[in-house]
Amino acid sequence: MSQTKTFLLNRWYVVALTSEVSKSPLARTVTGQKIVLYRDTKDAVVALEDRCAHRQAPLSLGEVIGDNIQCGYHGLTFDPAGSCIRVPSQKRIPPGACVHSYPTIEKQGFVHLWTGNRQPTAEEKPFDFPFAAMEGHNARYAALGGKFDYRLLIDNLMDLTHLGFTHKNTIGTGGVAESGKANTERRGDRVIVTREMENIAPAPTHVEVTGYTGNVDRWQIIEYIPPCFISLQVGNAKHGAGGFNAAPAEKLINRRTLHIATPETESTTHYFWVSTYPSESMTPDQERTIYDHTMKVLDEDIQMIEGQQKRYDPNFEMIDINEDAGQISMRAALDQLIAEEQKTA
Repeated sequence: MSQTKTFLLNRWYVVALTSEVSKSPLARTVTGQKIVLYRDTKDAVVALEDRCAHRQAPLSLGEVIGDNIQCGYHGLTFDPAGSCIRVPSQKRIPPGACVHSYPTIEKQGFVHLWTGNRQPTAEEKPFDFPFAAMEGHNARYAALGGKFDYRLLIDNLMDLTHLGFTHKNTIGTGGVAESGKANTERRGDRVIVTREMENIAPAPTHVEVTGYTGNVDRWQIIEYIPPCFISLQVGNAKHGAGGFNAAPAEKLINRRTLHIATPETESTTHYFWVSTYPSESMTPDQERTIYDHTMKVLDEDIQMIEGQQKRYDPNFEMIDINEDAGQISMRAALDQLIAEEQKTA
């Protein structure tokens, strides 16, 4: 496994939704590493290097047999630890007949995988998003992908002033960029951007869901957690009711979402998403409307960022504006962590 200048390796990454992994092989690439996932007889997730030790054929084109996976090329079989346990054409197992086995943890609807070249310590745990499994809350998931550097997606989420332009027909509206008061702070490795917008028109999707057409006070609390997690707390309340601190009855929209930009390669990204909200806050029809519109929003973002990636020139001198503070702080935090990891590699 090789280090690159754009990835942290000794970290937990989301590699799949829990629902995506079955007793059939699933091929995934994370931080440039080709991996095969499957479930054993106890329903635990197994993650191995997707490369047979014999002739480098993809194990993901093979077959799961009990707890093990059999290569679809010459039938070599590997156990969950990555050791070859059978060569059909001979009794002797050749020395070095093994593939790398990756630690995995299932948590809150996601499969987390450790991509590093050492084992994680007891203190190194997957990111915790308790709202996805909290009693009295509903959660909806999505798994998408984009042909872009994962950091461009994080840039996108650290600056939500683009809502009024990229998503003007759904969750954007006039005033999101013009009326926002933003604050950016760094807490250790994390970066938090807080934006408040007072007395602005509600977004089209929010009107469709709530039926409320009066002006609102809106908030966006964005937190970046390395290596690639972006937690959002977003919502709005009737204007003058107290904004984020308004009474529950005065809040029209109140959601927590987690966006995960797992790097597949240096120019492609797995995009995982979960949205949670109090069960009593929306009807099933409202929930469906929000979800459907959000999928459109995510597609719009993917299209825009893929356009960025196609035009990206590292020698181009980009300008910065005030709202870039969150992006700049995020990049600085991530670059520092990567540099520190490379020093000890």
